[in-house]
Amino acid sequence: MERFFKRPWLIVGAIGLVTLFFALQLPRARLDNNNFRFVPEKDPERVRSARIDETFGSQTMILIGLEREFGTVLEGDFLTRLRSLDRALREIDIVDSVASIVSTDYIDAQGDAIRASALIPEDFSGTPGEIALLREKLLDWDIYRRALVSDDFSSTQIVISLGVGSDEAGTPPVLESYRTILRLAEEAGFPSTSIYAAGLPVVSAEVNAATAKDLVFLVPLVVIVLLVVFFLSFKRASSVLMPLLTVAVSATWAIGAMPLFGISLSILSTVLPVILLAVGSAYGIHVVSHYYEEAAQRKSLSEEEHRLLVFAVLKRIGWPVFLAALTTFVGFASFCFTSVVPIREFGIFSSFGVMAAFGVSLTLLPALFIIRGPERARPKAWGKHYERVGEDPMSASIADALGAVVRKKRTTLAVAAAIIAVSIWGLSRMVIDNVLVEYFKPYTQVARSDAFIREKFGGTKAVSLVVKGRTPGDVLRPEVLAAVDGLASYLKAKVPEVGKITGFTDMIKRVNQVMNADADPSGLPRKAASAPIPESGAGGGAAGAEPA
Repeated sequence: MERFFKRPWLIVGAIGLVTLFFALQLPRARLDNNNFRFVPEKDPERVRSARIDETFGSQTMILIGLEREFGTVLEGDFLTRLRSLDRALREIDIVDSVASIVSTDYIDAQGDAIRASALIPEDFSGTPGEIALLREKLLDWDIYRRALVSDDFSSTQIVISLGVGSDEAGTPPVLESYRTILRLAEEAGFPSTSIYAAGLPVVSAEVNAATAKDLVFLVPLVVIVLLVVFFLSFKRASSVLMPLLTVAVSATWAIGAMPLFGISLSILSTVLPVILLAVGSAYGIHVVSHYYEEAAQRKSLSEEEHRLLVFAVLKRIGWPVFLAALTTFVGFASFCFTSVVPIREFGIFSSFGVMAAFGVSLTLLPALFIIRGPERARPKAWGKHYERVGEDPMSASIADALGAVVRKKRTTLAVAAAIIAVSIWGLSRMVIDNVLVEYFKPYTQVARSDAFIREKFGGTKAVSLVVKGRTPGDVLRPEVLAAVDGLASYLKAKVPEVGKITGFTDMIKRVNQVMNADADPSGLPRKAASAPIPESGAGGGAAGAEPA
């Protein structure tokens, strides 16, 4: 030990350089609160989701809802501005497609042929006749209802598909595209219109902003609380700052190591600075308090005696502090064995931060004490403080409370058993819910937007169901189409959480409707049974259900 602390300035310099290195990594730290990160990479559902993205296009969407305070969304000026916004959104690099009432098609019959034309033509001027015809078209085909326009025509929705996978919904390019989309919508100048934004990228962006805001508030708050506690305990500036220095160093190491290894901060790892400040400060407190307690018992100290005092303190508290750090380390390290990636990342870097706090407490603080020397090791005020430690009111109160616990063993055991019983009962009623939007208060914009989309449209959570045949053309068989359409009808009627269902059968039924004027638009094509089955082509179809 004496050889290790022979050059204390070297220890301080080495720890300072390591801390500076990790501090330089902090600007590279990135938040990524994409809920998709919590699903293990090899999880079957995540693999299926990636396969659906590859086959049918990205499922990462941003939904923009526009609600008119007065009038409807079918007015000429509103639709002109909406068309300009639609075109501007398509210019964003990361945007794959945009669906709105001004850019979608309408299928009808023209003679013996089926015609697909723009739902709203380019020369739409908003005359009463044009608005009446548009309203008739929207009511004629159920696919528009609660998808692009609300039932009362007071609101419309823009569905923006991004050209990224679900696992990239929280990356900086996606979040930047969301901010651009929202800015364009606000700059479009819609008269008397409220704008809402929803979707996984939106929630990720809002969670990032909320966690960053919380960190700005919580970290200084914890620091202030620790400073007050340290001051009340030690009543000396240097002794207040030293324990805080150790946790500041360890927190810098833990957070700085994350971007170094390409790890983004999640909603879990953002609490690391607060946890390390609260937990890691204990190790520095042990070193400082025992040092001054030993120094207070000496009337005078030479340079060599002071060094020996520091070494004696380390020998005395080294093993207890190590055990305290070890138990905390094991607790955090247990998270490293989960398959949930953000929890595993939290376990790795929190346990690293704990051991860093322990190591810095037993190296940096003794080195600083040795550098400072014995002349300030035992001020008069400190000597009196420690001479009267037995009379300290706080210490006496704690001792009395612990003594009462020891004396009333049966009562203590009974209370502990009752607490355990209540805890077990509470565990049986635990509900696991990881819906990020529910983390926000109902009055926040992100929660209000989610509620608006659920009320006026299909919802913000999409479930994709893929039907795949064994051979090409199997999904066009009448019995398969009937089964898919029957499932859709059942979900609409029996599952209240389902807000909207769209699928391949909607297109077939529409074609049947326009080809057979007297056909029921909810039925399947009457000629489907006699239609030839293609010998080649895609063998899969997809239906999407959006819960409210």
